[in-house]
Amino acid sequence: MQTLVRKCAGGVSVVVPEALAALAGLADGESAELEVTQGRLIVHGTATDELAAMLARVTADNRHGEWAAGPPVGVEVL
Repeated sequence: MQTLVRKCAGGVSVVVPEALAALAGLADGESAELEVTQGRLIVHGTATDELAAMLARVTADNRHGEWAAGPPVGVEVL
């Protein structure tokens, strides 16, 4: 699949067709990480997990206990 590279403020832009972006897990407004490997530009989506997906991975084995943050240092109400 081919696309155009266009000049924009501070660099260039590449339009990723919607179907290809969906296959790569890229969505409008999300950040992406760029890297160059062996002369190829690689785009990684950096979207974070949904809360439900993160909570599903919490188990009794990986859950920590309570911890103390120390005494108040300002106008905190405990």
